[in-house]
Amino acid sequence: MLRIGTLLPRSTLFPALAVDFLNGLKDNLKRQDVFEQVKFVTDNIGFGTNEQDIYSKAEKLLLEEDVDMVIAFADARITEMLQPLFTANNKILLVVNLGANFPDSWQAAPTTIQHTLNFCMQTALTGKLAAAEENKQAVNVLSYYDGGYRQCFCMLNQHQANGGIPAYNHVTHININEFTIEPVAVFLEQHAEVNTLLCLFSGDQAERFYQHIALLQQKINLTLYVAPMMLDIALKKNLGPDFTIDKVKGYIPWHTSLTNTSNSLFIDNCKVNGRQANYFSLLGWDTAFIVTEVYRQIITGNNNATVIVQSLSKIVFDSPRGWMKIDPTTNYTYGPAYLATCSGNMNITLDKENETEESSWETFKQQAVLNGESSSWRNTYLCI
Repeated sequence: MLRIGTLLPRSTLFPALAVDFLNGLKDNLKRQDVFEQVKFVTDNIGFGTNEQDIYSKAEKLLLEEDVDMVIAFADARITEMLQPLFTANNKILLVVNLGANFPDSWQAAPTTIQHTLNFCMQTALTGKLAAAEENKQAVNVLSYYDGGYRQCFCMLNQHQANGGIPAYNHVTHININEFTIEPVAVFLEQHAEVNTLLCLFSGDQAERFYQHIALLQQKINLTLYVAPMMLDIALKKNLGPDFTIDKVKGYIPWHTSLTNTSNSLFIDNCKVNGRQANYFSLLGWDTAFIVTEVYRQIITGNNNATVIVQSLSKIVFDSPRGWMKIDPTTNYTYGPAYLATCSGNMNITLDKENETEESSWETFKQQAVLNGESSSWRNTYLCI
């Protein structure tokens, strides 16, 4: 029996986040025929901001519950605090999040795996793509919340590193009732030569932004380069059947339209259980592949957490994303990125010719932020 501790967050922005993740994890464990061999011990970590509370709960799972591994849906910054505890106890720590941050140091801890959807890599690729526009100037528009994560740095940095020029910056109010892009509209009307926007929003802020920018786009020819959450499939339903937009582009890690066999199984499983496949259930589904391999190692008598983690880097996982690997130098999971275009009633199509190769991950790992040049958000991304 594999004993797994799970530390799950809550989110007012996406209330089903933890449930979707756990459902995806359990459903795929059942497919792998190992669910009956797993016992879960679950605890809640709020928005993931109380480091001491998270540490205490992780320590309790290890010392009192005697779990074999812990899955923590938490930010990369929390990982740095927990790693020594797990290394000292020869236990595996599997940290899961969307990848809206990247670490101060890429040096791997021997018993820790970081499983993300690589949002920072996606936004870096999107920023670079926007820099290829004939007019290099762009307006940066983002929410106060989304701008607090390093995905923002990745998009803006790669835009400028590839010749892009920031023409105007606008951060919307964290209170949705005070949301406005009026300053952006005034700037664009006064600078007709600028028609590129770099956009970072999620949840209700993304909905409100699209509603406002769609009206402005009817007057001004605008191309929007957006972060992955702005291509979230749930937005189509939330914006309604009469909504229409044009010329939206961005790199994403996954979409329901991918035609690989693993994605079809994932989508069908969600439908059978009356659920909508999304990023959170995908994270859980892929986590099950890692858990299954850990289980297979342990039942063969391998109880060395470091050796188990090292062995996982030799496997190509059959993810709905197309594939997933664990980088042996960082212990981060990574997969392909797909260029998505969105038009009409949030209709998303993938440009398969722009699926990224592994070199994109190797390039992304060179990302670095100087001390003091980023916010210190402790919230796990989307957990507010």
